[in-house]
Amino acid sequence: MIRQIFVFQSFTRQFAWCLLLLPSLGAAQPAAPKSVTLTEAIQRTRQNHPLLIAAKQRVAMFEGELFEAGLKPNPTFTVSGENIPLDPPDGGFSFKRTMDWFAYFSQTFERGNKRELRRATAERAVEVANIEAEAVERQLVYDVKVAYQHAAIARERIELLRENITQLGQLVKLNEVRVQAGYTAEGDLIKARLEAQRIDYSLRKAAIEYDRAKIALQKAMGDSTFEADFDLAERLDFKTVSLNAKALQDAALRRSNIKTVEARLEKARASLQLQRANARPDLTASFGYKRNGVDNALYGALSIPLPIYNKNQGNISRAEAEVAMIESELKFERALVVAELTAARRTVEANERQIEALRTEFLRNADESQQVSLAAYREGATDLLHLIDAQRTRTQAQELYFQALADYQLAIHELERAAGIEQLPRREIVEGNKQ
Repeated sequence: MIRQIFVFQSFTRQFAWCLLLLPSLGAAQPAAPKSVTLTEAIQRTRQNHPLLIAAKQRVAMFEGELFEAGLKPNPTFTVSGENIPLDPPDGGFSFKRTMDWFAYFSQTFERGNKRELRRATAERAVEVANIEAEAVERQLVYDVKVAYQHAAIARERIELLRENITQLGQLVKLNEVRVQAGYTAEGDLIKARLEAQRIDYSLRKAAIEYDRAKIALQKAMGDSTFEADFDLAERLDFKTVSLNAKALQDAALRRSNIKTVEARLEKARASLQLQRANARPDLTASFGYKRNGVDNALYGALSIPLPIYNKNQGNISRAEAEVAMIESELKFERALVVAELTAARRTVEANERQIEALRTEFLRNADESQQVSLAAYREGATDLLHLIDAQRTRTQAQELYFQALADYQLAIHELERAAGIEQLPRREIVEGNKQ
């Protein structure tokens, strides 16, 4: 009897190792879906996103205003008749003898360099529109990066659950053999199957979340169809970045929102100069032909508005207040950018330290605990619940590590946004810190 038990234990041990080493066999898999890298997602966003197209059209609108601002006033042609009698004159009415006729051109001559100042103001408006379009592009790129990372961690959860399903499937087969041989109670087999069903449910739920994350990515990219028939080409990985505080701050102070306020300030100053020039009245000169009865004559006139009451004081005061307001906004915006940059940089540093701690001890301990429990269960030294608990602990440790990776990548993207940089330079990991 003892020999039979020993032979059976040896058989089940070899069978279990074969299950772990042999690849799972199944039906032929369908063709893999197309893969999308983060770079491709950003490129598609820049090409097709409706909000970015709208921002570029807004630039075209201000370019039209710039063209209009450089045009001179149009001349005016006037034809008029005077001395039309209400009662018939003595000798009868005659258009030639009784009325005075005028035909003349009028041209307004702008003073105070108004046309050049209008054009300068319009140029600043075009500059503001271009910078705002750049800000829209940067925000859309940031949104795509965030959505891509959310989809990446959802995919990592699926891979982890699939690994658990495979291991539990092997555990179920091992217990089926043990139950058939009478070596173990059927309760362990039921527990293993229940745990496999629980993981299978979690896997289905994770697949739904992955599809939703991919649809959210398509939404961030500005797609018009949401089929989610693609996969992510990039996986979560620990890639450290260079954190040069001075270089980051210099880049942050050139961010589009800072440049937008600076351009708005230049536009307000140009508008102030224009309003001061508008206080100087324009001249309107007229020259033409006059027929007075049977006499022909030349006609000339000069019209000069008298700035007695309205000297454009209100618009000048408004423009001065706008300049002062935007100067205050610029000071606040610069301080806000530095604060956002500091917070984002410290978040990256904290997340990097967290990942280093998880990589060095946490994951290794979880793996060792699961491996020890598995070996002990094969030898019959522990029960199934202890093995399942160790497996759950390892899964939770892996999920925590993946979440830490995602948080680190999101913190990097937030720092890139805060610094106004497309991609932070990478920094090599020190060999001694590698797992």
